[in-house]
Amino acid sequence: MKSDMFIDPKSDYAFKRFFGTVSNKELTIGFLNSLLNKDIKDIIFHNVEMQGNNTDSRKAVFDLFCEGSDGELFIVEIQKKRQKYFSDRVLYYASFVIQMQADIESEKFRLAKEEERRRWNYHINKVYVVCFLDFRLDTRYTDKYRWDVVRMDRELKIPFSETLNEIYLELPKFNLNFEECDTFYKKFLYTMNNIDIMGQLSKETIQNDKLLRKLKSAIELQRMSAKERLAYELSIAAERDLAACMATSFEEGE
Repeated sequence: MKSDMFIDPKSDYAFKRFFGTVSNKELTIGFLNSLLNKDIKDIIFHNVEMQGNNTDSRKAVFDLFCEGSDGELFIVEIQKKRQKYFSDRVLYYASFVIQMQADIESEKFRLAKEEERRRWNYHINKVYVVCFLDFRLDTRYTDKYRWDVVRMDRELKIPFSETLNEIYLELPKFNLNFEECDTFYKKFLYTMNNIDIMGQLSKETIQNDKLLRKLKSAIELQRMSAKERLAYELSIAAERDLAACMATSFEEGE
């Protein structure tokens, strides 16, 4: 959605600005707490690029990869176009983060004094993968915009393990009015679909909601430096070029 006042909230640049910068850490924590009903106090940002176990392996690149103060790990990314085997790709990405924990424990064992060495007992800190989808993941359920996926027993319909948590947010299905958004994560989703709401809300509404203030500050064009503005415009141009190339390839049957 084009706006003269705000950056495109669905752009790659915007997502990295929302979720990958220290200056917006409070916004990231607030969103995760609201979405997951948690009380995260602090997060540590990790490298968003993860290489496989050998140089020939494919690497995973996230929009956000961070760790909570209790060791829980969070991945956030946006997917704009439908992709075959998307849920499998999410599982593949999550496997990098799970394997990383095993690698860390192996390194701890190697570096520890012999009398202090403890073999890893396969305990894995919880991993959350949050996916914003700008398409309909499942058209059978027209009103279901949020999917919470864990390992579950088929017969009892109860969680078998909540070590890996996948949360899918389908933006095209999110049809609440702003007044109906009773949590910050819902207000965030509304803003993703209706960016101009940030210019329509009263000053009182903004002032009374700390996270809304943070969100508005993060997306206002006038608050961006010349360097940030240039980086944003170049990012948008790159996205358009990629979309044009893909459209051309499709038309030519490649």
